[in-house]
Amino acid sequence: MDAGNMLKPALARGELHCIGATTLDEYRKYIEKDAALERRFQKVLVDEPDVESTIAILRGLQERYEIHHGVEITDPAIVAAAELSHR
Repeated sequence: MDAGNMLKPALARGELHCIGATTLDEYRKYIEKDAALERRFQKVLVDEPDVESTIAILRGLQERYEIHHGVEITDPAIVAAAELSHR
């Protein structure tokens, strides 16, 4: 039995609330083909953030990541990471 079939009864009874994340290809391959599973979820498409938004997100996480990993993250490193990931 796959995970979708294990989740469907609890989702149908309202006993389980969940948020799933997947790629569009995986959604089409695993969820969309199972109408009973698909109707128990609401699809929300989320676009990639642009470079400026990515920089803002990383700056917002900077202190938390520095504390957690015991490192210093410079602003130029944040900008470079955002720009390089956009390629």
